[in-house]
Amino acid sequence: MEKEYLEIILRRKQNDMRVKKIVSVEYKPALDKGENYMSTLMRNKLVVLLGSGETAVKHLIVKSFPETEDHSAFLQEYFIFKNEIHVYSKILRDMKTLMEEFQDKRDQLWCEMVDYKPYHKLILQDLKDHQFYAQNRRETLDLQHCMFALKALARFHAMSAVLLKRCLLRPGEFETYIFSKEIIVKRVFAASMKVLGKGVKQSWGDEWSHLPDLFNKAADEIYNKLQDLIIPDASRFNVLNHGDCWTNNMLFKHVEDTNIPSAVRFVDYQLSHYNSFAWDVTYFIYSSIKPTIRREKFIDLLTTYHKALCYNLKLFHYPESDIPTIQQCMDEMERIKYFGALVLLSVYAITTADNDEPFDMDKNLKNEDDPEAGFNIQIFIDPKYRETVNDDLKDFIKEGLL
Repeated sequence: MEKEYLEIILRRKQNDMRVKKIVSVEYKPALDKGENYMSTLMRNKLVVLLGSGETAVKHLIVKSFPETEDHSAFLQEYFIFKNEIHVYSKILRDMKTLMEEFQDKRDQLWCEMVDYKPYHKLILQDLKDHQFYAQNRRETLDLQHCMFALKALARFHAMSAVLLKRCLLRPGEFETYIFSKEIIVKRVFAASMKVLGKGVKQSWGDEWSHLPDLFNKAADEIYNKLQDLIIPDASRFNVLNHGDCWTNNMLFKHVEDTNIPSAVRFVDYQLSHYNSFAWDVTYFIYSSIKPTIRREKFIDLLTTYHKALCYNLKLFHYPESDIPTIQQCMDEMERIKYFGALVLLSVYAITTADNDEPFDMDKNLKNEDDPEAGFNIQIFIDPKYRETVNDDLKDFIKEGLL
C-alpha cells in the first residue's frame, strides 16, 4: 500500500497532524491460520516521523479480498464487503450520534474504520494498540465473558432497534442472512452434517450407529426448514444482527493483571442482517460457549441479555409497550432452536477445533460438485467434540429437530 496514501489517512482520517512522513511499512498476517475465513487480514506496522523529529510506531489493520478467484467472486456476489462498509460508514456512526444525544458516556462497541476502497478493502483501527484481545477460540468463552458479551450485544441490538424505529435504519438495506442462502446451506450446514456422519461411522461406536443415516436424511431438509424460519415478521422484536457473533469477532479489554473483562469491541460486520434478535443470540451461544455451560445456564444467559436489552431500550426512549418480555424472548429462542442445532453441528466444530486447518474455504468453493471438500473429518472424529455435543445431539433427536 502506497506510503503517500497511508500518510494522508493518518493525518486526515486519524486526525494526527504530527505525522510528517512514513519511514517504513511492515506487513504481516493479523491472524494465524484457522482463525479467519472470509477475508485476508494484514497488520501494518508503520514507523512514522513526527514534526518534533522523533519517530513513533503506529498500526493499522487492512482487510481485503483473498487472492483466490473463487473466494473473491463469492464475496463480490454476496456483497460481503459492501455490507460491512455500509455498517461502519452509516449505521455505527448513527449509533454514535445516538449515544451523544442521550449523553451515553460508555465505551462504543466497535472499532473505527479509518478508510475504505469500494468495495474490496477496509482499513481499520488496530485494537491491540488499545489492549483489546481475542480469547482462545479452542477453549470458547467462560461464563463471565459470555455474560459480558451478551450485555454488550443487547446494547448493540437496542441501539439498532431505536434506529429502526426512527427510520434511520431500514430492513431493506441488508441482504437476507447468508446462512439461509442455498450456497451456504449446501456447502456448510449440509456438507458438515454428511462429513459428521462419516466421522461418526468411523469412530463414535455402536451407540451412535444410527446417526449417519439420520444425518444424510436431515441434510436434505435444511434449506427448506431455514426458509420457513428466516422470513422476518414485524410482530417480533427485530434488530440489526451482527451476523457472525463468535469468539474471534469480539475483542476484550481486561482489568489490569486480571481476567475480568472491562470492555468489548465487536468486529467483522460482513454478515450483518435485519431479523429477530434471536439469530444473533442463538449463533453466539451455540458457537462460542461450552455446551455444558449453555445447557446449565441457559435461563441465566437469556435473562442477562433481556435485562440489558430492557435497560438500554429505556435509556434510549424506546416505546416500553414494544419491549419484548422475557417469555417472548424465550419463545423466540425456542422457535429457531433448529438453527442452533445446525451451528453446533458445523460452525462450533470448526471454531473450536484443536488443529489449524479445520475448514478450507477455498477448497470448498472450488469443488462445486463436492460440497464436502474443505472439511477436515478429524474435527468430528476428535473425542473432545463427541463428548462435548453428545447430550445436545440426544436432545435434538428427541425434540425432532433432526
